[in-house]
Amino acid sequence: MKNDELAFEIQCLHDAILHYLRSNPNAADSLEGIMNWWLPELGHAQANTEEVMRALDRLIAGGMVEKILLVDGTILYRSIVYYK
Repeated sequence: MKNDELAFEIQCLHDAILHYLRSNPNAADSLEGIMNWWLPELGHAQANTEEVMRALDRLIAGGMVEKILLVDGTILYRSIVYYK
């Protein structure tokens, strides 16, 4: 995949995750849950782990998503922006 195609795919995943969180503001899930439940619902069933992680990292850096570490080591992602 070319750099511009990769950047476009990451932006699409970023936007899809943000859309999901706007529609489901109380949602929180692991990387696996996001890939298996959120993204297929939004037409991104074939997303790969690296691209999804990069999209999540952008959302975290932008102050829209936070990473939560559970006692068992599971990492959850959830919105820190509240939508009305």
